[in-house]
Amino acid sequence: MSMSVSFQKSTRRTNINHNNRTMREKDKLKNEHIDFSRSDENVYLIEKDLKQLYQEEFSEALGTYNDKQKRSDRKIKDYYNHIKSSKKTALQQEMIVQVGERDDFSDKANIELANEVLKEWFDGFQARNPNLKVYNAVIHNDEASPHMHLNFVPVASGYKRGLEKQVAFDRAITQQDPTLDKEYPFEDWREKEVGLLEKMLQERGIERKHVGKNEYRDVNEFKAKQREMEQLQEMDKELKAQLAHIEDTKVKMSEMEQIDKRKFIKGGLGSLVGLSEKRVEVSKGDYETLIRAGRQNVKLRKQNYELAMKIKAVTEREKTLDGREQELELRENEYRQKASELEQRGLALNEKEKQVDALYERQKDVNGLLERAEQVNEDLKEENRALKATASDLRGVIENLKVKLGDYQKRLRGAYESLTNVVKAFGMFKYDNGDYKADLTPKQKNLVDAVSKYGELWTEKEGFPDLAEDMKNKIGISKGIESQLPVERQISRERRASHDDMSL
Repeated sequence: MSMSVSFQKSTRRTNINHNNRTMREKDKLKNEHIDFSRSDENVYLIEKDLKQLYQEEFSEALGTYNDKQKRSDRKIKDYYNHIKSSKKTALQQEMIVQVGERDDFSDKANIELANEVLKEWFDGFQARNPNLKVYNAVIHNDEASPHMHLNFVPVASGYKRGLEKQVAFDRAITQQDPTLDKEYPFEDWREKEVGLLEKMLQERGIERKHVGKNEYRDVNEFKAKQREMEQLQEMDKELKAQLAHIEDTKVKMSEMEQIDKRKFIKGGLGSLVGLSEKRVEVSKGDYETLIRAGRQNVKLRKQNYELAMKIKAVTEREKTLDGREQELELRENEYRQKASELEQRGLALNEKEKQVDALYERQKDVNGLLERAEQVNEDLKEENRALKATASDLRGVIENLKVKLGDYQKRLRGAYESLTNVVKAFGMFKYDNGDYKADLTPKQKNLVDAVSKYGELWTEKEGFPDLAEDMKNKIGISKGIESQLPVERQISRERRASHDDMSL
């Protein structure tokens, strides 16, 4: 039995509500591939709030960074929103991990086996990857094939610019595992995790099946093939350079054949250098040059033969590699085409999701406004009822106060009328022309006038100008005061005396 292993970085925008099956009812209608009646079979391994994770991981580094900033505009208020708005750094990473294919899961035992392998692999993930802070992980059993959605934040440290700790995938994994390939760290890290899944399958007697992109067993094999191709290309360049050198040497030898004949010397030089003459006449310098050229010619013929053999072998190998390269290129084009199609579909879906989310948020806002308006209306009604009750009570109080005020005003006028009568009677001691005029001293006369002025002042001030005028210009004894006198002699209340000299 064999099963494939898939370990891919998600190309779609992460939707935690989708992963944890907490989406709204209208969103469920868009996910026809999900059998929601089986969603209770999903395995939720970890669920944390992403913002809270950012607070735990970066709050200290953020505080240290902000403390060093002298300009407030360089401070970062919220690292989560800072990364969220960044166009260069992803807020988090999502991996989709699966063992087996759709056809493997007609047997329920294989579903359980896949869940067992995925759980075992996840149990050691955080220990193997201390820099990848996992905040959500779930195994979906309500789709065609069991698979895991794994979400984490890659945290790297040791930065001299910006925060000391930052979000960075490649740096995070190379810091936790310095043995990763420097040029392809993600691919190398991925293959190690895939290798662990393969080992877990083998421990259960299951071989790994290579499908699709898995024709090469791992990225290292693919890179080895690429390096082999590069080496062959370098070798081809080297061979061409050597051939060019040989051609250059041949040209030089052709030029030497044009050396002027001067003397005849004995020897077999002609056979060595390939000249037609058996005896030639050359200078000593030319002779030495010919000797060197002859030896070089023999050496180059040998090298030429060896190079020809190498070229033949390389040519054959290149043909083989060209075939593989064409095949790889065709597959790569197919994958790119599929990736492009998937990306376009993903973008279209993302756009629709954004539109739906925007409409949903607008509806939420409208609903919230309606709820608040209804609540405000109820509060206003209650307040209106309370105000009406209060107004009714106040009207009663006001009516009562009006009655009391009227009574108080009557009593106050009565008091000032009494005061007026007293002042007028008191004025009799100074201004009466009859029995009540007393022989007063100047001080006593001034006291009489002072009492009259004092009475006038307060009577006017309290709103009884008629009484003040009466008090100022008249003297006499009222009926009330007269009734208190002995009946020996009464004075007419109508007697008046002018006291124009009195003034306030």
